[in-house]
Amino acid sequence: MSFLRWRGVLNRDYKKWMQAQTDALVTAVDRSLREQSGRPITPLSTWRYDKEQLARKRQEQTGIETGLIGAWSCQESCWSYRANYCAEKGFPQLRRYTTQCKHVYLYFDHEQYGWMNVRLQTWFPYHIQIALNGREWLRRRLEARGVDFLRQGNKFLHVDDYALAQRCLRQQLDRQWPYLLNRERAFGFPIQLRPRERCSGSSRI
Repeated sequence: MSFLRWRGVLNRDYKKWMQAQTDALVTAVDRSLREQSGRPITPLSTWRYDKEQLARKRQEQTGIETGLIGAWSCQESCWSYRANYCAEKGFPQLRRYTTQCKHVYLYFDHEQYGWMNVRLQTWFPYHIQIALNGREWLRRRLEARGVDFLRQGNKFLHVDDYALAQRCLRQQLDRQWPYLLNRERAFGFPIQLRPRERCSGSSRI
């Protein structure tokens, strides 16, 4: 409610304001997707589809080596807010509740970070989850340095220089990912991340 007051939105107008933001967000993502890939957001009838496999298949069919591959949407559980009248206060108050809303999954093959995806909740508070594969990023680093390795799926079975590989992995934890991703415009449209957000994951092979 403090955020809405800062934006000049009354609690009673919250639903109308939120719907307008949602419409604008989905429209912007879809427009960016069409400009970059020539395809709109692909709706799915259920969240049970393996969206990564769909993206892998599209990448294989289109031959996209780097950049935006595509986006898929589906209904998934989330939490949001709704305005309810509060007899004690005498005016509507925002209450948190669990619901379902459209989520958009965008898949990329970035030249530096490798395979990655963005999960975007299209209802307020518009949560964003970014998934990067640390070993995919490591593979790009090793290839750039001319280090030979043997890989099967997401596993490294052998690396010619384990010490270098371990240093590269540890560097991932020291990266200012929000700054790097904003600077690189890795997603093809302007998603701005808060600098206090931090990555988590393993620092070992």
